Amino acid sequence: MSEALELQRRAAGKLEPEAHQELKAGSARIRKARKFIAGLPDGASILDVGCSDGTLLEPFAGRLEVHGIDGVPELVAVARTKGVNAVVGNVEELPYENARFDAIFAGEIVEHLLSPDRFLCECNRVLKPGGTAIFTIPNVRTPVGIAMMLYGIPPMFAARYRSSHVRNFTAKLVRQALTNNGFKVRDLTGSAFMIPRFGPRLSGLADVFPSWADNFIVRAEKIADATYDPENDVEMHRES
Repeated sequence: MSEALELQRRAAGKLEPEAHQELKAGSARIRKARKFIAGLPDGASILDVGCSDGTLLEPFAGRLEVHGIDGVPELVAVARTKGVNAVVGNVEELPYENARFDAIFAGEIVEHLLSPDRFLCECNRVLKPGGTAIFTIPNVRTPVGIAMMLYGIPPMFAARYRSSHVRNFTAKLVRQALTNNGFKVRDLTGSAFMIPRFGPRLSGLADVFPSWADNFIVRAEKIADATYDPENDVEMHRES
């Protein structure tokens, strides 16, 4: 196992309790993601990448054909009790045939991966033409993040020292990454705004100003097949 993959797995283990509590509480991010999922037609097949214990898609089991994949066997076992056809596997190498699903959901995944392009290509591959991809992705361009930068601290959610995040995203970069991998963004909204000492607030305002919100909730459509090219993983910055 590579050092990078081992680091990601340890980070996921530490973050799991916090993520589970957010699911139970039904944060603005979760509510808005579920709103996109609720728009899928009856009987549509959907894959939850990094499904944890299946809580996110549990309300749709029965109306939708719900599948999930996660790296933790104990969580997969719980997800199966909630009506999710869950399997243990690597989210960067999805064990499904091409064009298997009508929709895919990946919440807070891409920022933890060394190669977002490889992951997005896999999401593209298992989606049917015209399929729906729903992502939630943290934003480093927030009011609190900018204030942190003024104090010499990397912004909130950034890939900083000892952070589990290894890639940073803004609204512009989210659109670029999805466009590069065969998707067209149909909706991009924000979750809420972090208010120090009060936590996430003003979720309605985040719909109006999503590029400044704490997290993005994105609905994209697969408009073309994508092929992963490792040569594109690293861009060299040179003086013009």
